[in-house]
Amino acid sequence: MKNLTISTLATLSLVLLGSYPALSQGIAIAPRFQPDPMVLQGTSGGSQASPNCGQLPATPNHVVQLNSDFPYLRFSLQGRGQPTLMIRLPNGSTSCVSADRATGTINAPGYWEQGSYQLYVGDRTGEQHPYTLSITQQR
Repeated sequence: MKNLTISTLATLSLVLLGSYPALSQGIAIAPRFQPDPMVLQGTSGGSQASPNCGQLPATPNHVVQLNSDFPYLRFSLQGRGQPTLMIRLPNGSTSCVSADRATGTINAPGYWEQGSYQLYVGDRTGEQHPYTLSITQQR
């Protein structure tokens, strides 16, 4: 260790950090949030097998904290491949939503209670693809 230079340590740190997935994106929203829709991006898929949602990441892609109940809120995901959206609800239960085969879009609309929601974007085939997630109060 004594012979390692600062440059070598910095390079080693970048290599090690590059081998881990990015941390989840955390956001907090309240009624009448702006911009609406709120648009997030990421990469689907992961190393964790799920019987209903294909391959998921080990950690959530996004953590959404709702600061209030939402009488209507819609999560819409558009991506290539066969994307899935697993949502871990504040009570710990999970729900998996698959893409509409004709459009490739996932929609999860409805009433959402205040709390923290963990969003995992998977892929049924285990592939990884870029996706766009929109959160809106618009019907």
